[in-house]
Amino acid sequence: MTDLRRARASVGAGFFLQGLVFAAIVTQAPRIKDRFDLDDGGLTLILVLVAVVSGVGSVLAGVVAERRSSATAFRLALLTIGLGALLVGVAPTVPLLAAAFVVYGLGVGAVDAGMNMQGVRVQEAYGRSIMASFHGLWSVGGILGALYAAGVARIDVPFAASLAVVAAITWIVSTVAAGHFVDARERDPGLSAAGLDLPWRPVLVFGLVVLVFYAADTGILSWSTVYLEDALDAPASVAPLGYGAYQVGALVSRFGGDLVVRRIGAARVVAIGTSVGLVGLATVVAAPVPAVAVIGCFVTGVGLAILAPLAFASLAAAVPPDARDVAIARMNIANYLGAILGGGLIGAAATAGHLRWAFVIPLVTVPVVLLVARSFRAADVSSV
Repeated sequence: MTDLRRARASVGAGFFLQGLVFAAIVTQAPRIKDRFDLDDGGLTLILVLVAVVSGVGSVLAGVVAERRSSATAFRLALLTIGLGALLVGVAPTVPLLAAAFVVYGLGVGAVDAGMNMQGVRVQEAYGRSIMASFHGLWSVGGILGALYAAGVARIDVPFAASLAVVAAITWIVSTVAAGHFVDARERDPGLSAAGLDLPWRPVLVFGLVVLVFYAADTGILSWSTVYLEDALDAPASVAPLGYGAYQVGALVSRFGGDLVVRRIGAARVVAIGTSVGLVGLATVVAAPVPAVAVIGCFVTGVGLAILAPLAFASLAAAVPPDARDVAIARMNIANYLGAILGGGLIGAAATAGHLRWAFVIPLVTVPVVLLVARSFRAADVSSV
């Protein structure tokens, strides 16, 4: 039991680090824009680049997990996001900044896949729903990362130094945690390369939910800081709080979500969460002042944040055990398609000077989740 708890804590640390690093970089988007004299269009291109490269990283994580183990894939991926953060901080020119984001993007994709592979294995060992709490730790990391970004901006810590600290923390914590990851292989090499026996229907159904969720999620995480600062005239020390509020809402949703799923079922939780999230997005769109937008971000997080962990848990329950890691890696690509949709389309609207109305995009796409909510019953009939 002690080893299982250590595995849970170690995998949770990986989720935490992913949220921390992502927030520490993304919430400093205004500083990146100013440092390299980028407009909203340039920032959008970088975000889309990261999303595309992350899809490649997710596929590579599936290959490594199949040929070695998901523990190995997860460990290497965490080291890579630390390196990516360091390179983003020290990049002296726009081309080198883009190269740094390529490294970071590969790591992000691999971490997203690896952490969910490991998460469902630990959940299986526990025999009850705990996947949402893992994603809750991602949100904890995001909150602390946003507060960290706000703090370093307020006291004018150099951008490079701020990310060097984040990189060091990532390397140290991931190295300690890696020894307790679940080290298991699913099957002989060949599945990820040939696509044999992969059950595509659940991958596509839950992948649709992941795509829609991450379109909204990326919109909030990538553009809320810019939205508050540029559209609502929030000061630099306040602008990251929209991101932080969203993550607080996600924290509430995810740490409370496992208990609610056990009581009323995953399908009902998904339907209720989606409806609440729509209210939050509408509030962000209509916000007249920064405080209202921050509240809207919080409500959006409360409603929508439960969707991702339940999608991965439901997929794991719907596919054969020997195809689980590869199925998760493949479905995780929808994460980045959603990021391209959310970051790209919202960024395009921002470039056109319509940041407020850019958030209408997730408002009209999120209701799609309601059409497939019943599929989440798969998570109720299996402990995985």
